[in-house]
Amino acid sequence: MFYKHGSTRTVGRLLQKPEFSHFNNLQTRFQLLVDYVRIMNFMHNSSLGVLVLCDSATISKLLSQYLITDDFHLVMNDLDNAPDIRHLDGIVCNHKFAKESNSWFAPEQRGLSESDSDEKVEIWKIPAIAQRLLGDVDGSNFVKSKLEKVMTRCQAMNPQQRPTANEVVEELLKVQRLIT
Repeated sequence: MFYKHGSTRTVGRLLQKPEFSHFNNLQTRFQLLVDYVRIMNFMHNSSLGVLVLCDSATISKLLSQYLITDDFHLVMNDLDNAPDIRHLDGIVCNHKFAKESNSWFAPEQRGLSESDSDEKVEIWKIPAIAQRLLGDVDGSNFVKSKLEKVMTRCQAMNPQQRPTANEVVEELLKVQRLIT
């Protein structure tokens, strides 16, 4: 299927266009964040296996793997590098791009902590994605303050202290009820 809005990587520019400016609001942007975490939750709990996106060396690369539908929701673009980790031992993604000074990478990707879960690496990235998707529209600071606790948990140094994608979805839905 063709999605004329392209990937989420360009969501900021897309929503700045005059013809889409009425979508450049907190509700639309927050829905994109909910969609992102719901997709992650599906992948982590799918009957197809426990799937993780290994091709996420940069925020731009990760966002390019999600497409924006005509009604401003997200769908997956590329599952070529999303292995089923159910039957594999330990971290399966090649994190060769991890740099110790780059906060995009989870501590375990930088050798600062240990984890046996690529799912927790994906959870670490949620706050950066949230910041990008929410932007600075009216009300975004309020929403960010309401999400502060769960976003802080997402970036716990100990991966086992990070929430599951399902727990993040539940928190997002609580906040979404406040803004609709």
